[in-house]
Amino acid sequence: MPSNIPLEQGGWEPGLLGSLRALGGEWGLVVTAGEGPPSDPVLTPNTVCLTLPGLSKRQMGLCVRSPDVTASALQGIQLAIQECQRQLRDQRWNCSTWSSAHPLPVCSAGFRESAFAFSLLAAGVMHSVATACSLGRLQGCGCALSRGKGLPPHLTSLLGEPGPQDTWQWGGCGPDIRFGERFSQDFLDSREAPRDIQARMRIHNNWVGRQVVAENMKRKCKCHGTSGSCQFRTCWPVVPEFWLVGAVLRERMQHAAFISAHNRNSGVFGPRLGQRRLARELVYFEKSPDFCERDPALDSPGTHGRACNHTSLRMDGCASLCCGRGHNILRQTRHERCRCHFQWCCSVLCEQCRLSTWLSVCK
Repeated sequence: MPSNIPLEQGGWEPGLLGSLRALGGEWGLVVTAGEGPPSDPVLTPNTVCLTLPGLSKRQMGLCVRSPDVTASALQGIQLAIQECQRQLRDQRWNCSTWSSAHPLPVCSAGFRESAFAFSLLAAGVMHSVATACSLGRLQGCGCALSRGKGLPPHLTSLLGEPGPQDTWQWGGCGPDIRFGERFSQDFLDSREAPRDIQARMRIHNNWVGRQVVAENMKRKCKCHGTSGSCQFRTCWPVVPEFWLVGAVLRERMQHAAFISAHNRNSGVFGPRLGQRRLARELVYFEKSPDFCERDPALDSPGTHGRACNHTSLRMDGCASLCCGRGHNILRQTRHERCRCHFQWCCSVLCEQCRLSTWLSVCK
């Protein structure tokens, strides 16, 4: 993102995403060595915070106080990048440049795709931090529930309390979604009142992303009883699989609400939407380009050379993906292991087979 949009106004520092790739997802963590099995990485401000040059002052403060939580947040960012690429793999803009060593200009715009990307980031950080809590990896939080106690109110409204007729009770170790939500908000959102429509849009979409995680919490149970019977069950909440979060947010991207402002510097949404509808919808304020041609200003590679499905009438079809330019049909040859058989004892012998397939590629 442009450097003139500080994180304190809801923006994102440009060096942080790029540094994730440069560090290979390891964040410079130091692993202690010994004669026994490898131990967990030592998470200190030196091993986490100082290896990320893109952190703002506020993010650096959070990182120094909680380097272990910050490391989990960065894992959530990686999770969001991968899910963005998976969900939009059939779209003209497919998130393919998000893992580059450069900022993602499309995220500084007001497109539908921008709304989707930021909501995924917020959801990814919340999801990863809450999961790390449940696994006991963070010093600042841990098991959200203890055996025999009822659910907190925010989980009761989502999953319900067991009634007298039920044969299960809450227990086990559940994720602390409140802790994950708070850290996601502190790490990504503004502490100050947003000053423009772009900041308002980002903060709103961040909130929607976190709510999708909370709304899709599930219940996991373990049976107790003689001979494997399920006379009694202990249940605990678990965060949803992240592909489900991505699928819900992609659906909301398709039906995102357009917002406008008479003065973009005011940050006031308009025309006024119903609060109930607005609270659940992703919002955007700029019409997306077609993303057909390469646009360095948006870091968009275009669709030249993209593989397409010539039999599909959907977005992954050659007619849509190639933007009317047509496509070439190329013969692709690869080698694979084939005709494998077991040889006594104890190996598997395979031949190398040459396989040829036809591939449609956009002109």
